[in-house]
Amino acid sequence: MTEAYEEADIVDLYPEDKMGFAIPKTPAHSLQLLNNYMRTDMLSHIHLRLHRMRDENEPGSPLQHIAKSLEKVIDTYDDINLFECFTRNPFHIDPDYVFLPEQDYLHDIRLMKHHLTCHRRTIKDLGRYR
Repeated sequence: MTEAYEEADIVDLYPEDKMGFAIPKTPAHSLQLLNNYMRTDMLSHIHLRLHRMRDENEPGSPLQHIAKSLEKVIDTYDDINLFECFTRNPFHIDPDYVFLPEQDYLHDIRLMKHHLTCHRRTIKDLGRYR
């Protein structure tokens, strides 16, 4: 894929989203960005963990839950390259994007790490006010 092709595709999407790499303002905003820009169905693992935490009344705020969910999914799939186990994210904002499993798997790991870093920073900042 050439840079010109990628840039042409980006123009049609929301520039403020930064292809999912925007700084999430809330846990819901983070999920919206992940739903829209994750390329694989690894996304479902985030949702499954969040629902499990909610159903089991796990202590913590929604912010802590999403951080924990991202951390567990990243820890499970980072550095093992199981890209062949994942399919295309059916919720991706661009229904015409070309699915490239190995490249998209690595993209999603990077995107989740970005969101986890942002959430950890927010949790740390909020802890200063206690």
